[in-house]
Amino acid sequence: MATTTEWKYFPITGIPLQDGVAGSPTVEVPIRQNIDTWSNDPANEKQVKLFVMALYHFQQINPTDRDSYFQIAGIHGQPNVPWDEPIDKSEAEGKGYCTHNNILFPVWHRAYLALYEQRIYEIMNNEIVTNFAEEGRSDWQKAAQTWRLPFWDWGITTSVPDMCKYPTILVPTADGKSEEIITNPLFQFRMPTNQPMSSAGMANFKDPWVPDGDMIFYGECIGTSRWPQEGDNVSGSTAWKHGVVNNYKVQDALKRPEWVADSPYGQPAEMVYRLLTIPMEYSTFATTAQLSEDQSVANDVNIEYIHNNLHGWVGGDFDGHMSQIPVASFDPTFWLHHCNIDRIFALWQALNPEKWIEESQVNEFFQEIIGLPIGTKITTETQLRPFHKDVSGIVMTPNDVRYPYSLGYTYPELQTWKYDPQAYTSEPFLKDLRKAINDLYGVSRQQLIDTTKNLEGVEYLEDATKNLDFAFSIRYRKYGFGGDPFWIRIFLSQDGVTQNAATDLITEVYNFSQKPEDPASGEVVCTNCKDNEKANLKSTAAISITPVLITILKAGGKDLPSLKKEDVLAFLQKRAYWRVFKGGKEVPRNQLDPLDLEIIGSTNDSTQYKDATKAPLLENFNKEPSISGGADGALDPTLRQPMTIPPPTMPDIPQANLKVNSSLAFKGPIEPDAVVIIDSSSLDMTPAKSSGIDNTQVFFSDTKEGDGNILFLLSFRRSENQIVLNTRLDNSWGKEVRVSLEDRFKGTAPSILVHDQGDGYEIFIDWRHLAWFEKRAKEKVANSVSYSVNEGQTSMMSPELKIRVYASMKDVFQK
Repeated sequence: MATTTEWKYFPITGIPLQDGVAGSPTVEVPIRQNIDTWSNDPANEKQVKLFVMALYHFQQINPTDRDSYFQIAGIHGQPNVPWDEPIDKSEAEGKGYCTHNNILFPVWHRAYLALYEQRIYEIMNNEIVTNFAEEGRSDWQKAAQTWRLPFWDWGITTSVPDMCKYPTILVPTADGKSEEIITNPLFQFRMPTNQPMSSAGMANFKDPWVPDGDMIFYGECIGTSRWPQEGDNVSGSTAWKHGVVNNYKVQDALKRPEWVADSPYGQPAEMVYRLLTIPMEYSTFATTAQLSEDQSVANDVNIEYIHNNLHGWVGGDFDGHMSQIPVASFDPTFWLHHCNIDRIFALWQALNPEKWIEESQVNEFFQEIIGLPIGTKITTETQLRPFHKDVSGIVMTPNDVRYPYSLGYTYPELQTWKYDPQAYTSEPFLKDLRKAINDLYGVSRQQLIDTTKNLEGVEYLEDATKNLDFAFSIRYRKYGFGGDPFWIRIFLSQDGVTQNAATDLITEVYNFSQKPEDPASGEVVCTNCKDNEKANLKSTAAISITPVLITILKAGGKDLPSLKKEDVLAFLQKRAYWRVFKGGKEVPRNQLDPLDLEIIGSTNDSTQYKDATKAPLLENFNKEPSISGGADGALDPTLRQPMTIPPPTMPDIPQANLKVNSSLAFKGPIEPDAVVIIDSSSLDMTPAKSSGIDNTQVFFSDTKEGDGNILFLLSFRRSENQIVLNTRLDNSWGKEVRVSLEDRFKGTAPSILVHDQGDGYEIFIDWRHLAWFEKRAKEKVANSVSYSVNEGQTSMMSPELKIRVYASMKDVFQK
């Protein structure tokens, strides 16, 4: 990495403590609080207002500024440029900094949050508080000093935070003497320039050669979207440009399974509970990556898949920003969500203080990580780029961010100074921590210790309950769809015969990923997707369905007489089924094989203590083959997904649209015998009235950007009634070939065919021969097609042309 003595790095130190004492378990530090509890407490009014004002100012900083919201959000992925590193832009092209699918996931995001929190504090302290009148300013300064980023505990709610619900919000004026309404910076992020995000380098995630594929035009957006509905994400629409925020859809997603609907808990509550109570090592806890082929089902639980699900529930099925890795951090809820992920990480660390990073390696990830290629060894001293801990550029490591208090914050459950001098090792502290976890997330525990209705199959002891716990592990190839995100959903048929996705859903897992666009070619690439299936590690998730079974029992049974093993297995064999969804639609069975999907049923012994200060005992995990399956989609044959017959294989005919005054890179070089067909939906033969040559032209270039040698030019000159064919090599035009334009078109939707014959091009208009044009640079190949008109003129053809490419003339007549 290149360095310079003139470069002043952004030092991430955390918000300084008032007395200057370094954080430690025995030193009181400010608390990151639950956002709804914190914001609805009148005692925190000044902090709440400061947070909103500072975040608003943060988002108003010019997107080109290194310390702007746009640039810091962009560290996670797009616009794929270096941040706070004096390196060449090419080193970041097509890459991002964020770590997923490896054990650095929790620690890298902890450093990222520390940067975000620190920037907001700096603005709050240096730009907001200083504008208030001197009288009373000290109260604002004190509020700023003890402020910390709040978290959104989606485990105990089924709604977005109150502060994220409305497009405007009331704050004090700059001098603090009155109030004003501003755009709510937690509702969505909007470009301060009011220009599309492409103006600051954001790319569209699309393959221009797949008209029916997933085209996501994030570069067009001025504002972020949260759960847009089908049709809202259409390119060019006002809704997509300015952003669609449907918070009620997020609530619907969190409430969706019927077994959760009447509960105060969110879907993830029991997931979090298992994560914090099943014994595991750090490497299991930290990532979705399956670490071994014979991995125990007990090790399929991890924090990353829970994190992934939230991104899917908030972003939605139709390309809301939170649902796509490269742009997720632009939605303001990203930071509140990740603050809760960091909190869960900190809770797990407090319960497992001796467990830490063991040597590992960087696994495959759809987006290559800057400075961490696949296979790189991971240790406690691995650099967490681009985060620096001082102005000289020393890069932070996992050891630097191991403990939250070292960054100047903690969480409500981790006020360790109250247990001085033992702190983390204090038994009273651990009892209080276990009680908090039991009370907050123990859905199954609450159901089991409720003795108002004893359940068959549960052993009720004086101080505990014992039962068999049931779960499904879900294992799949993360890149089975080439990097596309998708849902794996598990259902229980209500009657064991029919299927209803709306009422049968019991749980789901989201594959959080995205295929980014290659900025050079416009072609979708998946930089780290490999053909080698053995290298393409599986991702894992494990979800207990015991709460669902208990809810069914308490509601009357539905043919489930008890929680005894034989009864539950028989019930699940008859009713469980699963499907994969992508873009809001079910994926057909014939397309599922690349996922190598495994649904593995399992059981384990569970002891839940009535004393909430005791952790549950979860042990003896075993696979259950009778409730395990794969891509067929069900255990019972009547519920399996039909094996649809795929359409017959046809020649690959890439096709795309080409707008006037733009270029389009071909999917690959145009080789001899290839055919390019250019279709226009309209024809205007009225000569241009402006001065200069009346010129509508289409040309092939040897560069993907269309700015190199012009290997073939087709220029329509209406005023001259001529068609001109030419080349331009090394900025020098060749000898023109002219053909009359008279009577060349049959109708008002012309079609131009160009056949590469190796030594020249044969050209047809409306399937009638026009000319044969000899190549003047036979060693060069066409890599792009461009369409343009002279300035001030209108095109002879439609504003957008349809381009189709055939491998051979034979293929033209086979499709």
